[in-house]
Amino acid sequence: MSFSVVTLVKGRKKQLENMLESIKQSTIVPSEIVIVWMEKETQNARVEDEELNIKQLYLEKGELPLAKARNLGFESTSYEHVVFLDVDCICSPTLLEGLLTGLRDKTITSAYARYLPYIPLSGLYPQIEQDALSHPKRAKLEANTPLPHKKFWSLVFALRKDDFYAIGGFDEKFTGYGGEDTDFAERFNKQNFAFILINDEVLHQYHFKYTPPLNYLEAIVENANLFYQKHGYFPMYSWLKEFCKRNYVTFDETQHVFNVLRLPHQLDIELALSTKPY
Repeated sequence: MSFSVVTLVKGRKKQLENMLESIKQSTIVPSEIVIVWMEKETQNARVEDEELNIKQLYLEKGELPLAKARNLGFESTSYEHVVFLDVDCICSPTLLEGLLTGLRDKTITSAYARYLPYIPLSGLYPQIEQDALSHPKRAKLEANTPLPHKKFWSLVFALRKDDFYAIGGFDEKFTGYGGEDTDFAERFNKQNFAFILINDEVLHQYHFKYTPPLNYLEAIVENANLFYQKHGYFPMYSWLKEFCKRNYVTFDETQHVFNVLRLPHQLDIELALSTKPY
């Protein structure tokens, strides 16, 4: 089967190299891999691999233009079946085959994830899978049966290209981090798409993150307000509540919007650094 893989990258070249290495061990190998770099083209923002057909694109506008980058990646694919992989993913050897085997009209397939507490030296799944930890909130989700659309995540998913366009792609009004994938799920749910987890997995490579994500505070507030206008409820609500608790954000009950009171200092952000793998 001919199919495309799409991934987005910003500054995680080693993780990308590991992901590509895992893809080469797959039971089926993609006909092309579309890499969207969310940065300028440099030696550190480019990969070469003679065994894979790689197409590299560059999107320099915006701090973290996730919705725009996903759309660009999908629009640049050549095949009807498309798999999106987060750059932090290391594929099991059977992952890609399982995602595509489960695809039907108006179906989105995804997979489980386990989390590595480090960035591995290679992307060889059998050598590192024993170190990965399950996510307590997702490990119990049932496989091979339609799940609530709110369980969708953009870490790993597959769908047909025509279905992606029928959904309308990702809404590029969401800029920066947060909300665009939940909005995508709301829209595919309104069109009665099925969301199904296959009984397979990716391994998620460790990266620095902040809990709560103070480094993305402005984007989260802006995107949450936009999401509310579209769907009538706030995503990322636990983070918004924590921002309010720390007096960075306030909620206007009359206008039903969150407003930024002040931005965190760099020290505040550094103190929120989390070493948890998920």
